[in-house]
Amino acid sequence: KPEIPEEPAQQETRYTHIQNEGFIPTLMLNYKTPAFSPTSKESAALSLINQLAFSERSDLYKKLVVEEQKCLNLWASYYFTSDPYLFSVNALSRDENVLPEVKEAIDATIDDLQTNPVDSTLLAQTKSNIKYSFLMSLDDPQNIAETLSYYIWVTGDPNSMNQYYDTFMNLTAEDVMATAQKYFQPERLTIATISSKEEGGIQ
Repeated sequence: KPEIPEEPAQQETRYTHIQNEGFIPTLMLNYKTPAFSPTSKESAALSLINQLAFSERSDLYKKLVVEEQKCLNLWASYYFTSDPYLFSVNALSRDENVLPEVKEAIDATIDDLQTNPVDSTLLAQTKSNIKYSFLMSLDDPQNIAETLSYYIWVTGDPNSMNQYYDTFMNLTAEDVMATAQKYFQPERLTIATISSKEEGGIQ
């Protein structure tokens, strides 16, 4: 395996902005995360946080998209990769002027993850939903082959899929909180915006 130099540790929040008048106002909060490991509680917790905090069933989605209608859409992405990658929170807004308010709401959600244990019933329901939705997706040979090959591609081990779900189902509220505290930090964050303005307007 070739020697790949490690990227130097990021020391502070970074900002990037694209001025584009014809594009939907966009906010992306990108947090650096570690390489995937099927036995890592952190990898499993980040995947769980994706669903808990940023899915269509989350309180934040209901607030920003359904009730206040500040966003056209809101979602997070976290992929299993063999190298360190990103946990990204993405928001498409109706109005570029509310992007700072959208960021404040996302920050408040992250702060809640860092300071308050997830409700035990919600945690159990979310884990169960993710696990059994995954199992139901393995409904034909092609889906099974594609899923298994993905885990082999990332880890080199066909048993890593079972290892991961064992780790995932044993997650506790404390594991989720500790992972949020560790990875959702300003020095791991790069903020990207797209709007008609010359500057992003997010600080």
